[in-house]
Amino acid sequence: MDKVYIEKLPEGKDIDGAKRWSEDKGEFVQISHREDIGHLAFFELKKGHVRGNHYHEKKEEVFYIISGKVRAIFFDIDNSEKEEQILTRGDKIKVATRIGHIFLGIEDTLVVEYSPQYYDKEDAFRMDLED
Repeated sequence: MDKVYIEKLPEGKDIDGAKRWSEDKGEFVQISHREDIGHLAFFELKKGHVRGNHYHEKKEEVFYIISGKVRAIFFDIDNSEKEEQILTRGDKIKVATRIGHIFLGIEDTLVVEYSPQYYDKEDAFRMDLED
């Protein structure tokens, strides 16, 4: 699916751009590099629970999995393409507009979410992506 981009952030302190590394004092992650951010959020998704199940007309979203594991389903409103992924610690997911998305907790999971656009509750359109 070309409107969802998933990458495992590279590990290494000396890498330019977004990256992560572990050291004795703990993990450091530079989630965003040279991206405008108009909305920033953090959420917890408990095992067995669901978040999302909607799409946006105006807001692009980026998610970074801090810890845990989720099953993600993406649905392209324009061409009905559907894709499922298992996302884990270190994954960064960019979701374009008009892409339905739902996250199902396989494990207790911590996630950072951000967007270049501001949050607008009128721009969240409910879907039913659960199997």
